Amino acid sequence: MKKNIILICVTFLLVVVGSGISLGSDSPVWWPQALTEAEKAGYALTTPEDIQALQDSGQDHLILDVRPDYEYGSGHIPSAENFEIHLGDRLDMKPDRKEAFNQVLGAEQNRTIVIYCRSFR
Repeated sequence: MKKNIILICVTFLLVVVGSGISLGSDSPVWWPQALTEAEKAGYALTTPEDIQALQDSGQDHLILDVRPDYEYGSGHIPSAENFEIHLGDRLDMKPDRKEAFNQVLGAEQNRTIVIYCRSFR
């Protein structure tokens, strides 16, 4: 079974999860392009409300913060696990890092995985 993966842009998400801020007509100017890029790569973008609903649902999921630990330490989405992804990992993740990443992802293949970082790149 394939994992459901949702990519989030934390620039606005990290601070607003649960705060009631809605994208609606106030979506950032970069949102349409980000949606297009995510869809081309086979991912989806989500909103703070969607993340809150996922957390409230009790559905099995993983929230993964891929920022450096010092950024994670300064604030993160409740229940998020931290695994820093380096820019070079996008092209070639070393075997030991790939194994550690797979450990964080876990064996459950039928759950939603939300991955967020500081920027869309």
